[in-house]
Amino acid sequence: MGHCRGDAVKVVAIVQARMSSTRLPGKVLAPVGALPMIERMLGQVRASHRVDQVVVATSVDPSDDPLVAHLAAAGVTVIRGALDDVLARFASAADQTGADVLVRLTGDCPLHTPDTIDEVVDAFLAASVDYATNTDPYTRPDGQDVEVFSRAALTRALAAAVPGPEREHVTPWLRTSAEVSRLAVRHTACAGAAELRWSVDTAADLGYVRGVWAELDRRGPGPHSYEDVMQAVTAAPPPIHKDIPNRGYYTSVFSQAGGSRAAPLILRESDALLARSERVIPGGAQTYSKSWKQHLRGVSPVFLERGAGALVWDADGNEYVDLVQGLLPNILGYAHAEVDSAVAARARQGHSFSLAHRLEVELAERLTGIIPCAEMVRFGKNGSDATAGAVRIARAWTRRERIATCGYHGWQDWYIGVTSRHLGVPEAVRSLTHPFPYNDLTALEALLAEHPGEFAAVILEPFNFTWPHAGYLEGVQDLARRHGAVLIFDEICTGFHMGLGGAQRRFGVTPDLATFGKAMGNGYPISCVVGRREIMRTFEDAFVSFTFAGDVGALAAALAVLDVLEHTDALDRMHAAGRRLRDGALALADAAGLGARFSTMGHPAWLLLRFLDTAGADDAVLRALWLQEVTRRGVLLISTHNTCAALGQAEVERVLRAYAEAFRYVGGEVRKGNDLNALLDAPVPTPAFKARG
Repeated sequence: MGHCRGDAVKVVAIVQARMSSTRLPGKVLAPVGALPMIERMLGQVRASHRVDQVVVATSVDPSDDPLVAHLAAAGVTVIRGALDDVLARFASAADQTGADVLVRLTGDCPLHTPDTIDEVVDAFLAASVDYATNTDPYTRPDGQDVEVFSRAALTRALAAAVPGPEREHVTPWLRTSAEVSRLAVRHTACAGAAELRWSVDTAADLGYVRGVWAELDRRGPGPHSYEDVMQAVTAAPPPIHKDIPNRGYYTSVFSQAGGSRAAPLILRESDALLARSERVIPGGAQTYSKSWKQHLRGVSPVFLERGAGALVWDADGNEYVDLVQGLLPNILGYAHAEVDSAVAARARQGHSFSLAHRLEVELAERLTGIIPCAEMVRFGKNGSDATAGAVRIARAWTRRERIATCGYHGWQDWYIGVTSRHLGVPEAVRSLTHPFPYNDLTALEALLAEHPGEFAAVILEPFNFTWPHAGYLEGVQDLARRHGAVLIFDEICTGFHMGLGGAQRRFGVTPDLATFGKAMGNGYPISCVVGRREIMRTFEDAFVSFTFAGDVGALAAALAVLDVLEHTDALDRMHAAGRRLRDGALALADAAGLGARFSTMGHPAWLLLRFLDTAGADDAVLRALWLQEVTRRGVLLISTHNTCAALGQAEVERVLRAYAEAFRYVGGEVRKGNDLNALLDAPVPTPAFKARG
C-alpha cells in the first residue's frame, strides 16, 4: 500500500544550503535579478502542491550566519546542524517539523520547478517504497534533482550511515543499501533534457541562470513550471561546462580513501587452471583479449566461474564489479532473466534446425524497423563473420577488390593482414586493404584517388572513442559515393550501446551497409550484416554461409534484448552509470594530483581510460600500477569502461571507492618520485597490436 494523501502524511521539503561552497563561495545569497538565489529557489518550491512545509537546513559554522540572518528576516524556517553531518541535520529537521515524508533539495538549483517536485512526490506517495528519485537516470536537467524518502528510512540511514560521504551527502546509504526499496521516477521530457545543467557551481552557471530568470521575469511573475523554464532557456545561451558535476561528492569519497597498497588476491585455482590450459590451448584462451596477456599475470584473475548482473566471481571465489562485460556483449549484464528464459524456452523446442526458422524472419523485421540503413538482414555468429561478409558482397556488387579501412574489423585475412598481427596472411591479400586515419577527409580522398575505380568499399567504425568532427561522416559518405565505393559502418561495438539505431542514427549518417554484433544477444553469439536491398541481394550469389548462422537460441536472445532496450530505460540507466564513473574517475584523479596524467575518451557506455606521462604520451607503467590496485580492490577492467544496464548505484559506488583508494595510493607514489615499475608485481601487459613504425 502506498503513502496516499488520505493517510494525512506530512510532506516537508528540506533545502540544504551553505555559504562555504568551494568553487563559488556565497553563491546562495548571490543576486539573481531582484532576489538572492536562495529566495528564487524557495519561491519555486513553495508553489509545490504536494509539499506542506519548506525549511532550509544549514550548518552551525559561523560562515553560514549571514544566510541564517537573511532567511530569518524573510520569515524562512532554518534548522542548523554540523557542517559535515548533513544527514543529522535532516533528521533534526524531520523531528522539529513532524515530517512523515522528506523531500531533499539543494540550494544551488534556482531553476527548480514545482511541477517536477510534485511528480516525484506523487510517485513516491503512490508506491510502497522507502526512497524515490528522478536522478537514476536523469530525464530532466541537472538542477531539477528531487529525492523523496520516508521518515522511517531516514531514521534507518541515520543509524547505519558511516562518517564521510554517507553523512555529508545525506542519501548515499539510501541509494545503495540492499535494505532500502527504491523507485526511479521518469519524467516526460524533451530530447536532450538530461544532458542540460541548470545547477549553479561556477560563475558561468550563475550568469546563465541570471539570464534565464531575466527572461522569466520578462514573461511575468512566477511560480514557473518546467515548461516555462524550458521555453526561457532558449533565450539564454548555456555556459560551456568545463568542470565536473557533483565534484564535491567525489572529493568527499576521496577524502575517506586510504592511501595504502592493496593486499594481493588469492588466485591459486586460477593459476592452476592457467597451467593446465597452456598445455592444451594455444595462448591459454579462445579470445586474445580475454587471455592473461591483457592483464597482470599473477595479480589479476585468469578464469571466471559465474556472473550475475554487473558482478562476476573468479575461479577462486573473488568477487568483482565487471567493467569488461565480455568485451561489450553483455549490455544488460550477466544472467539476465528475460533473455535467458527466452533462450531456454526456445531450446526446449529444438535448437539448430534443418531448415530456416520463423525467428529469422521476426528478428530481421525488427532490425529493419530499428536500424536506419537496414532494408534486408543476414545473420552470423561473430563480428568477424559480419565484416567479412559485408566486404565480400561489396566486392561482388562493385566488381572491385580494394578496401579502404579505418578501425578494427576482426581477425579475417582481408583486414588483419594490414596490422602487426598479419602472420599467415598472403601478401596478395594484404595488398588489397588500405588503412586511412579517422577524422581526415583529405587522407581518404587522396587514398581513393590513388587507385581510381578500384575501391569496392570504404569500411570504418563511425565512432571508436574519438568523436567525429562536424561533417566528417557526411564527408566520408560523399567521397565513397563519388568514387563508386560501398560505404560500410562497422557497428559491432557501437551498435545498441550508443542507442537502438547505433551510431548511424546518433550521427544522422546512413551507410550502404552496416555490421552489428556483440550487444545483440547479451552474450549469446549473434551478429548481422544489414543494408540497402539491392546490395544485400548479392548474398544470393556471393557465397556467405555457415551452419549456425540461424541458431534459434541466439535469435531468441536478440529478440528479448530488443524488447528490453525498446521498452525499458535500460540504455538511459547504462549511460547514467557511465557518466558517473567517468566524472568520478576524473575528479578522483584530480584530487590525487594526477589530473594531468589521466584522461578519458569516448562515450559513457564505452569509455577509454588513458594514463599519460609528463610529456602527454601513454604511460603503460602508470596504467598497470593503477590497474593492479583497482583489480585487487574488486574491479575487473582492462582499459575501458564497458558499462551495462545492470550497473546500479551500489556497484558504481563500489567502483568509485576502489578508484579513490587506487588514485590516492598511486598519486602518493608519483609525488614521492618512486619507481612505479618496482611497485608492480607482474610485467606490464603487452598490447594486442604494436604501433607500425
